[in-house]
Amino acid sequence: MKGKGIILLGPDKTIESKANQYKLPVVVDPEMNLIFGKQLVVEPATEVPWDLVPAAWHFLERWDAAVPLWRYGTNACDVGTKEERQRTEKIVLDMRVLLYSHELLFLRKNAAGEKLREAFLEECQDAQDKRLAFLRAYYRVKPKLCVLPRSWLAEVDQRSKQDARSAKAMSRVRGDLIQVEIKPGVFVRCREGDEERVREKFEKRKGRRKR
Repeated sequence: MKGKGIILLGPDKTIESKANQYKLPVVVDPEMNLIFGKQLVVEPATEVPWDLVPAAWHFLERWDAAVPLWRYGTNACDVGTKEERQRTEKIVLDMRVLLYSHELLFLRKNAAGEKLREAFLEECQDAQDKRLAFLRAYYRVKPKLCVLPRSWLAEVDQRSKQDARSAKAMSRVRGDLIQVEIKPGVFVRCREGDEERVREKFEKRKGRRKR
């Protein structure tokens, strides 16, 4: 089947209702079969960033899969049992890697997408930590994976606050530049509040040149 849709790994009336608002068909399938050309495979009770989903469909034009990072400060070596970490390390080699939020997995229906699905299901069969299971599946298949920022896991209003905080922080670091006329027809750019200091500096340089 072509088109786009939602594969729910279990019933969730909230997600089903919201998907209906966005005119996206929903199939409840714990086996996560790739029914659509592009699908969002989502676990029940997961917060779906509906406003960002169209961007994910676009990513799947050139990527086999897309998934958000789980946490920025937690690596594979920090989760799971000792035995499962050892099992994962044999495949991944370096456990100092970030983990992914498999609860919100965008998959394209192609050979790589099918292989990733099959490998993930295999790894989940006797896994205690599904994040390590997904990591093993990813390293086994090596599909073209588009890694999405963790903000995709936040609710819409939370993402807006995060974006606003980021913009404010960048503004403090960069400083908002304004244009100042230091003499008729000559302008320079400086941070707001530094206008007088810039003019004084220009006058001092001007005076030294006259000497």
